[in-house]
Amino acid sequence: MRIKAVLFDRDGTLTDFDRTWGPAISHVLRDLAGGDPEILRVLQDLAMFDVERACFTGPSVLKVQSPADYSTGWAEVIGESDPKAMLERIETTLLEHCARTVTPFDGVVDTLKTIHAGGLPMGIATNGTEASARKQMHALGLGQAFGFLAGYDSGHGSKPEPGQLLAFARHTGLAPQEIAMIGDSLHDMHAAKAAGMFRIAVTTGAIERPALEAEADVVIDTMAELLPLALGRAA
Repeated sequence: MRIKAVLFDRDGTLTDFDRTWGPAISHVLRDLAGGDPEILRVLQDLAMFDVERACFTGPSVLKVQSPADYSTGWAEVIGESDPKAMLERIETTLLEHCARTVTPFDGVVDTLKTIHAGGLPMGIATNGTEASARKQMHALGLGQAFGFLAGYDSGHGSKPEPGQLLAFARHTGLAPQEIAMIGDSLHDMHAAKAAGMFRIAVTTGAIERPALEAEADVVIDTMAELLPLALGRAA
């Protein structure tokens, strides 16, 4: 089977989640705490995040869940009376800062440009917002490379459900089995399996290789390794 299109996860796959989002999440947590050190402590515990060092301290849900998912729990814990307004504040802050420190993994930009030049349709399916994905890809000089970008807020649901992936298949006019989904998480692999896509896992995220090997058709360590798989199969 030839790969005729490629769909990417974003965080942990194309970009370094910690370096990209750490500064923005520090702003988010400080803003939500409103100067209350106890609320800030609780939020840091929930997010598994250290605002002083702007880094994660454990396997945070922020790396796999959408803002709508994790903010609901935060609102309950800190007694926020308007969870919707809280979500809007979070997304506004994240969007404001998302392109300032966007950090692609080594070889990502060159790989994506090469695949785009090779004529394969490319898309992004993220559990973040569509607007932040568009802003970051533009900042990396890849704004024209992706014909499809979907976030949890694009109307197709969020991973591990396959809605975003199936929407990409409809966008390209291809059968799901002709498309490769590339991601770093089990959510990505489970969504790809549910959609019927070829599963390529990359070890640049938080999941160890053995866990990925159990769920993927192929596991790679760097994005550059995708080129022979994508372009070779497309030749």
